[in-house]
Amino acid sequence: MPGVARFLAVSALALMTVPMAAKPAAAETRTYVISWFAQASYSHEGDCPGGQNPEIAAQYIKNLAALGLPPAKIEELARKQEDGETTELRDLMNSRARIDGQPANPFTNPAAVADPKLKAMESRYAYGFNLDGKGAGGFEDPETHEQGVNHALMRALGCVHGFRGTLQGRPTYWAWGWGQLKDSQPAWLMSVSADDFAKDGPVTIVFDRALEHIRSNVDGSPRAEATYRIDPDPRSHNEFKAVLKGGVISLPAPATLRLMQNPLVAPEVRLTQTHFRFKMGADGTLTGFIGGYQPWSDLYFGFAAGGPTMEICIVGDIPGLYYLLKRHADGAPDPVTGQNTAISVTYYFETTPAFVVSADLRRKQ
Repeated sequence: MPGVARFLAVSALALMTVPMAAKPAAAETRTYVISWFAQASYSHEGDCPGGQNPEIAAQYIKNLAALGLPPAKIEELARKQEDGETTELRDLMNSRARIDGQPANPFTNPAAVADPKLKAMESRYAYGFNLDGKGAGGFEDPETHEQGVNHALMRALGCVHGFRGTLQGRPTYWAWGWGQLKDSQPAWLMSVSADDFAKDGPVTIVFDRALEHIRSNVDGSPRAEATYRIDPDPRSHNEFKAVLKGGVISLPAPATLRLMQNPLVAPEVRLTQTHFRFKMGADGTLTGFIGGYQPWSDLYFGFAAGGPTMEICIVGDIPGLYYLLKRHADGAPDPVTGQNTAISVTYYFETTPAFVVSADLRRKQ
């Protein structure tokens, strides 16, 4: 009898669950909450010839020369840093921009800081998609072996220690960012609808934002089968007609994705030329990759908003990141200056099965 009771309870809740968008009736809709979302990193030995970029303490010493300090003063500040006396050095770094010859905030005025010329990653491999259809100078996806993959964000940030990692060994920056957001920002929801998941054919993918943050277990892991209300704000509503083939869901044509996020990382995720590749696991979860072109100013906003604390503890030289992003941006050229305003990215995400209801339905219960 307990099994029958469980079946009836789940069936009743399923009847209250509503589709995340108006769409043709389907035999089955599976709903999820996104429980991890970060850049799809693929760091490995040898991808930064000559070594990674310096840690921030060493980079600060290098930056002093760009400010015109004499060698003797640089040596003095280096010695003080070794002795733990960092106040003077940090004061210099926190005002190292120059506007009309006057010190200025380097995080809000990165273009007024001398380019520290940080190194970019050199590698054959990166997760992603051939977004531009050209293939020249791109990566090879280590999973699908697709050639001509556009993932310039990996090239730009791949030799900065805080961004190095893999899908399993998560980079410091992305682990910190998601750890800060998952228990505070509204969760992202996802539904997949198909006539028969056991057969190849068309599917409908819908993304929305919830009114609640991710529900977690006592150990911090995402709670399965929690119930979320859909935020009616249309700014995070996305619907795609996709294809299921061989257990993999993909888009037949590029699209646009927009999800409201959090200024701590980026105000929103805005992707054009969006591609994706999702896999449905036997355990009921869904994982996958989303790629496209993202305004690099959105990313820089998240890096710079934390100021000196973020620079010292997590991301390294912030104006240096500005120049890396600007130098390796590869999409959406400005019609006047020709400067690319977007950079190709690939994100990896994981999900947990969830129940999804409309906000109005939940209020009536």
